Amino acid sequence: MSDKREIFYVGTCRICRTGPLGLRQCGGCNEIVVLCDECDAVWTDGNFAAKPLLANEKDLPCPFCQASLFDPPSHWAEQSAIDKLAWLQTAVQAGELQVKSGQSLPEQDH
Repeated sequence: MSDKREIFYVGTCRICRTGPLGLRQCGGCNEIVVLCDECDAVWTDGNFAAKPLLANEKDLPCPFCQASLFDPPSHWAEQSAIDKLAWLQTAVQAGELQVKSGQSLPEQDH
């Protein structure tokens, strides 16, 4: 089991009802998606009413470029990248979302 890592998140998953919705940056295209740290559901933006993408048995391809969101160089997004995310900044300014930070669940074998 590896160490827990700090992540930025925007709420709790409506699918599993327990996982934090972390901001994950793709190592292939650098796009940032919303990834549940528990059930691995993915949204491309803050529209959580939309149907999420779900991981297959061993991987979760980026919805933009198909690179793995699990494997390096993909990682939890850092503050500098989050600050540049237009859809998120719009949602925060409108009071629809709030960015918080906390610890991720321990990394799991995917």
